[in-house]
Amino acid sequence: MRKLSAAKAIALIPPGARVVLPHGCIEPHGIFRAIAKSPGVPENPPFLYAGMQFGGYGFLGVAPPDSPPASPSRSGGRPETADTAPGELGRGAIGAGYRFVTWQVGPRLRPHMRSGRIGFLPLRFRDIPRVFGEDGPLRADVVVLQCAPPRDGNVNLGISCSIFPSLIAAARLVIAEIHPDMPRSAGPTEIPLDLVDVTVEAEGPLGTLARSTPDDVDRAIVRMVLDLVPENAWVQLGVGAIPELVLESLADLSGVRIHSGMLTDGLADFLDRAGPETQVVTGELEGSQAMYVRATADPRVTLQPTTVTHDVPHLGNLERFTAVNSALEIDLTGQVNGETIDGVQVSGVGGSLDFVEAARCSSGGRSVLALRSTARGRSRIVPRLASGSAVTIPRYAVDFVVTEHGVARLGGLDLRARAEALTAIAAPEFRDELARATRENT
Repeated sequence: MRKLSAAKAIALIPPGARVVLPHGCIEPHGIFRAIAKSPGVPENPPFLYAGMQFGGYGFLGVAPPDSPPASPSRSGGRPETADTAPGELGRGAIGAGYRFVTWQVGPRLRPHMRSGRIGFLPLRFRDIPRVFGEDGPLRADVVVLQCAPPRDGNVNLGISCSIFPSLIAAARLVIAEIHPDMPRSAGPTEIPLDLVDVTVEAEGPLGTLARSTPDDVDRAIVRMVLDLVPENAWVQLGVGAIPELVLESLADLSGVRIHSGMLTDGLADFLDRAGPETQVVTGELEGSQAMYVRATADPRVTLQPTTVTHDVPHLGNLERFTAVNSALEIDLTGQVNGETIDGVQVSGVGGSLDFVEAARCSSGGRSVLALRSTARGRSRIVPRLASGSAVTIPRYAVDFVVTEHGVARLGGLDLRARAEALTAIAAPEFRDELARATRENT
């Protein structure tokens, strides 16, 4: 193991290498800045791969969350960052010496997806270890991670276990940023120091995710979702205002345990109120520094890799496994689009289908899709998914759908009955249009 500067560590990346960068709230700021400043290898660029990052994508020149307010674009549309014109990347972005590919488009990447500078890899989260692992078609040559300082010959993955054990085993070069504030977590998160080739000192704070603030519409949806969670359930949750409120409210239900790919600040509220017998299994923590400390110090919380958190056979063996996720839109047949808006990739495949399938396999399990009935003045229940829209969850896998207007259970319904059930929970101003589509198409 060698201790190097970020710039010298990045210089070790071979031409054409496949480099997997951290995602979520893992932000090795110094390494990201070094990548942005590095010329790379224009004649044989390394490929940088990563999922959704809640920070500023420092290597792409995208403004971080605490950047000054942006000026409106000249077209009068959504404001862009001060360094960025619509559809372009900032002045600090990587040049032709690198290529960037993501499997999950974060909010800060969405304005840039038409730039041609960002590739998208359709990839389920559970398949990342298979694709980038030792026998995968994109075996990682280099993996970058962030971890707690060494102790007893090990570093600790802290708030993000998920994909890293598999990738560390596969990579020929492991670069670890050592962060003094990273808490040590329980689970298979202890990594022998001799598996790390290069360490870099941290140059910024731990990444955090601001807590979502629910409104009355979200609260109405959450009340109906909680009514669908059985006693003594294992519950999985997505990310956002609705899952956040569900998470902190689960302690009011009897015997609930949590098994989820990612958990946010509501976890602290849950832990404070849940009984000593509860269990929490997750792959990642995304929230405040206070939550990180609170959760990793609690013996009821274990971080696990994706091969556990997203494994359908394992989840299916958990009794009453209840998956609570969301979507961008759902059509009257029950097809779910969680990835694209007007043909532009704005999210990713993620793990929702895995959790939906696991709930179908679980004894007493349930899957719930919870979403507001409208977004930006448009109905999120539509007659048909538009051409070019992704089908993230097929219609035959969808069971409960919840909006602020009610609950529709699609399981066991034929196409016309599905359309009628979904129309009944759509926003009132769109119901006539949806009813007309049902008459014409079924």
